[in-house]
Amino acid sequence: MRDIHTTLMGNATADPTPRQHDDGTTSASVRVAVTSRYYDSSTSGFADRKTEFITVFTRRALARNLLTSVKKGNPLVVTGRLGLSEWVADDGTSRHSLTLQAEALGHDLTFGAASFARPLKAEDVPEHDPQSGEILSPDEEEDSVSPLTDEQSEDDELAPAF
Repeated sequence: MRDIHTTLMGNATADPTPRQHDDGTTSASVRVAVTSRYYDSSTSGFADRKTEFITVFTRRALARNLLTSVKKGNPLVVTGRLGLSEWVADDGTSRHSLTLQAEALGHDLTFGAASFARPLKAEDVPEHDPQSGEILSPDEEEDSVSPLTDEQSEDDELAPAF
């Protein structure tokens, strides 16, 4: 299959939108605004062209990382397969929209700094109480007692927890 592979640089127009599928997989999309510039010799300066809006689609791990990493206004660099969605609007007019099925996506470091963190694997996430966020040791029960009781002294309260 011969696809059009391209790279675009632009800004996220909104926070990414998540989607859960029936098979349990996650996908997400984000709209990216791209405004190209050109040199206008008649004014001896640069001018903006029309802004294009492209919907970027991601799946699986890329979608999960997009949801945790990208916010509205972030400058992005995206590479993937270019496509066109066509439909007929309610008023009968033919509409179209540029789409990009992302293969890689990241922040454009020309406009700021970023740090990278690998997501934890499911087996690396410790057991924790969902209400308090407290990490449970392997031998603790889920219905554990409050860490302080009336019989404990104030000195016990200040003792190290390790």
